[in-house]
Amino acid sequence: MKKALLIVAVACFALATPACKKCETCKATDSDGDIVYSGEACGNKTVRDANETSCQSSASAYGGSCSCDKS
Repeated sequence: MKKALLIVAVACFALATPACKKCETCKATDSDGDIVYSGEACGNKTVRDANETSCQSSASAYGGSCSCDKS
């Protein structure tokens, strides 16, 4: 009985936790191609959007570009 209860508890825990975390890595470069911002954000959409906004702000301040890769 204890073994069955343990198996059920482990199964419930495995189903309750998310399978993967959404992450985003952004990199901003200036007009010469030098990196002026590099950041990784994992979590909800608000956190990832803030990372992308910071990247875009840095890129525009240095006249460069921003690229973000989602994982």
